[in-house]
Amino acid sequence: MAHKIKKILSGILEKLKPEKAGIRSKSTICENLQEDLKGKRYLLVLDDVWNDDPQKWDNLISCLLSVKDTQGSTIIVTTRSVTVASIVQTLPRCDLEKLSDQQCWLILKDRAFPDGSAPLDLDEAQDRIGRDIAKKCAGVPLVAKVSIRVARRVHFLTTYRSGNNRN
Repeated sequence: MAHKIKKILSGILEKLKPEKAGIRSKSTICENLQEDLKGKRYLLVLDDVWNDDPQKWDNLISCLLSVKDTQGSTIIVTTRSVTVASIVQTLPRCDLEKLSDQQCWLILKDRAFPDGSAPLDLDEAQDRIGRDIAKKCAGVPLVAKVSIRVARRVHFLTTYRSGNNRN
């Protein structure tokens, strides 16, 4: 993970100063980050984090939090792991509610029929299958969106294969 921490910090530095790409030492990367962020206001989003090792988090956050005069800057960490949320928590966390099965079903229908082309009345089998898939999404919108992408791909491959078998 030490390599991943260095990679994350290096990535942040490279976005700020592309000419500093290639710095190898973690301490040099941290020094440069602290220098480049000092006196600036920034928002850093660490999205979909899963590592739950407190020591590794301390290594990453200590570099970022040691920046002086941050002008109200913020670091946001998103995760679906309660453990990760409790490790990185410095302010009260914001737990998002899961979607209802009905909300997931609406996302599925919206994505399955682009441009609002969903029929007003799906047949019973389509409705039942869609609602079953919505339940399996467990309230996570990303799962609903990915489910539709997978279903479209399966439909495309099935259609393609059946079309090729006719020749």
